[in-house]
Amino acid sequence: MRLIGDFLFHRFDKPNSSASFVGFWFLLLLSIGFGELTVAIDKPETILLDFLSKPFAPYDEASEQCLRDSAIYLKGLDQYAPWALQMYDASVKIPSGVITGNYQQLGNYDECLQVKSGHGFTGKACSATVNFEIAKDNGKPRQPDIGDLLLNVAIASGYTKWKSGRSVNYEWMWCVPSSCNITDIQEAIELGLDPLKVEDRVDMVINVSCRTAETDQSVFDVTDWIYISTLAIFVVIIIASTSYDIVKQGHLSTLNRKDKKYILLTSFSIYTNGKNLLKTDRHRDSIKCLDGLRYISICWIIYGHTNYTEVVGVKMNLNEIPQMHINWANMFVLNGNIITDTFFLISGVLMAYTILIKSEKNSQDQFDVISKLYIHRYLRLTPAYAMMIGFYATLFYKVSSGPHWDQWVGANRDYCRENWWLNLLYLNNYIHLPRICMSQSWYLATDMQLVWLSPIFLYPMLKFTREIFFWLVFALGLVISISIPFLITFCLRLNGTMLYYKDNTDLASVYIEIYTKVYSRYGSYIIGLALGYLLYKNRSRVLKIRLMYVTFGWLVAAVSGFFIFIYPRWMYFDDHRYNELEASFYAGFHRQIFALSVSWLIFCCVHGYGGFVNQFLSWKGWVPFSKLTYSAYLCHYVFLLLEAGSVRTAGTISTMSILRSFFSNLCLTILLSVLWTLCFEMPFMTLDRTFFSHRRSQSKLISKPNQGKIFGSTDSSKEIYRSTEESSATIAQDSENAFNQKSSKDSMYDQDLKSDDRDDKCPFIFVIEAERDNSWGQLKNVHQNNGFDEDSDETFNRTETEKRIDCNYGSIVNENLIRKGESKELDQANDS
Repeated sequence: MRLIGDFLFHRFDKPNSSASFVGFWFLLLLSIGFGELTVAIDKPETILLDFLSKPFAPYDEASEQCLRDSAIYLKGLDQYAPWALQMYDASVKIPSGVITGNYQQLGNYDECLQVKSGHGFTGKACSATVNFEIAKDNGKPRQPDIGDLLLNVAIASGYTKWKSGRSVNYEWMWCVPSSCNITDIQEAIELGLDPLKVEDRVDMVINVSCRTAETDQSVFDVTDWIYISTLAIFVVIIIASTSYDIVKQGHLSTLNRKDKKYILLTSFSIYTNGKNLLKTDRHRDSIKCLDGLRYISICWIIYGHTNYTEVVGVKMNLNEIPQMHINWANMFVLNGNIITDTFFLISGVLMAYTILIKSEKNSQDQFDVISKLYIHRYLRLTPAYAMMIGFYATLFYKVSSGPHWDQWVGANRDYCRENWWLNLLYLNNYIHLPRICMSQSWYLATDMQLVWLSPIFLYPMLKFTREIFFWLVFALGLVISISIPFLITFCLRLNGTMLYYKDNTDLASVYIEIYTKVYSRYGSYIIGLALGYLLYKNRSRVLKIRLMYVTFGWLVAAVSGFFIFIYPRWMYFDDHRYNELEASFYAGFHRQIFALSVSWLIFCCVHGYGGFVNQFLSWKGWVPFSKLTYSAYLCHYVFLLLEAGSVRTAGTISTMSILRSFFSNLCLTILLSVLWTLCFEMPFMTLDRTFFSHRRSQSKLISKPNQGKIFGSTDSSKEIYRSTEESSATIAQDSENAFNQKSSKDSMYDQDLKSDDRDDKCPFIFVIEAERDNSWGQLKNVHQNNGFDEDSDETFNRTETEKRIDCNYGSIVNENLIRKGESKELDQANDS
């Protein structure tokens, strides 16, 4: 024990005392294996043991310089040279825990890169992925081979239904002289493992990647400098805009916040944008429950992506992955990709609701509203998106390093430099999809394409007064959105959804043919359009639904949503037989059913049947986080790739480790998304709204009786909003309480107000002079800020409200008050 302890704490800067310890080290290594090394040399375990335990150096057909430096390395190791011992120490050894899934041995990456031999070469870390391809057993008598060994290791790992015919991947890292290239390393590995090949039974595919200290150093090219220059320009603009804004804050008396010059010069101000980001006020037309729904959905997506990168990372207990589906709760992660349909649904809701409201204000040119909305959509999304693409293509690669850095970050850099233009055209989910820049960007392309196709449904909404036309088009679109995934799945014999740790080929096919395509997501989007249409049409009604129906609706929605998440669990079991109809029905219907479940949740929250769910989702604290969801979606993969690419040693998979990784990634994502929102998203939203989008109409204020329920305002607001249809009764009652006048005369005047056919008639109760000052606080509470994207940073104050109310409804209110005054004078005259 003393010898082992001395060895563990031995310093290699004392070479004179190292011989005995190194000798013990080699004896210890050689004693590990599958028993005594007295078996025949052609046994597969012996070949592997010999290959992994001996110092690795290319020989025979390697380049001349590589052969010379390899000889120096082996000679230095014989002489216990410290730098040679470091190279050997940094290389792979006989692995432990293979049966539990420890297939990746990364050695000591940093130790290898620090090696300096003094003979003209340094250490080079070369990772080799060896893919053993095992054919099915033909039943003929033979000697046990590596295929049998791998098969039984898999069975011992818990793969009781593991079948020969699959491939097994191992990864080993060696530290070799820097003069050896990838071809030298690959040929040396093939030569060393060649005895393991068995004709028509076992074959190998070897891939090698290498990194040195020189390759880890940051070298900037023209593309990098272009991006850095762009960042520098933004920094200057932001500093100047913020400084100007702060100076102007000292002259509030002469400050005109509506002046376009002022808006332009302060659009990049961190001060103003920061205040707007932290505001919890909502726009009068906002659907409050969407704030919480957005943020919870993005957190769910980040957790799912974190779980995925953890599972496919370097772990010692990979054998536990194929058993994840046994735990029912894990299906909310394994099938969590369906959460993206929540965003497609919300996008459809806001599209229909916004267009209908704006077209009502601008009825003369409804499709001018649609066309400008497309321009707004592109201008709002693209600047922040383009800056993130630039970061992927340039500086991201220089942030860190690791054995898998090229595999995770380097690949994204190459893809973004090659296909960045497809992302900016939002076509990257159809063209060069296997080499997509930013793997999560397929959603942005699909969402933009859904916006492009939305006139198919918006036209019947706006053009035809009879609702039947819209519902016919909606039904046709829904049938198509079900039929296309159904037929593709049936014809290509695909899985019904993404089964992550089954066959990788099937997984890729579902991703390419179904998962990222518009026809797969169109169902959720048009259901959102229909929901937005219903919310708009019913915003002037107080819907009274029986408790029995409400309870039944919640029960159906909850059971349906749970069923959609859980059902693929049966598809993960090895004894599950593939059925084309089962897979096709699930592929065709599951996203639409889930969208309908979420639609019921939104509908109930809007109309006052959400209960504590609505209270939770409509909490004001969600508003700032909801504003960050777009930037968070852009930014969160940066930290996932950073963690996966820079990993040095094998870890373990556990719920706690995944949760730790998730919360750390979430916090870092929020910090980066705040920066991205303030610098690249909100400024362009302000510019778009001010200079590109159509001007909002100042002639109307859309207000309906059930706004209190729809937008979650307080009970006092319910006494402010009334429908035109109910104006007779409500005005008569309020007039009686306020003035104690004769109800018959009040009803006569109020009936005149009800029958008023002017377009700008007041749809809610007038505000009498005696109570007018007390009503402004209620009005201000109702008409809150931050609803849809383009209105998120508007200010709302009492003065503007008074002007708008007086402008729009002053004629009606004053006319009614004049009539009441005349009535009182007439009564006094009659009494006298």
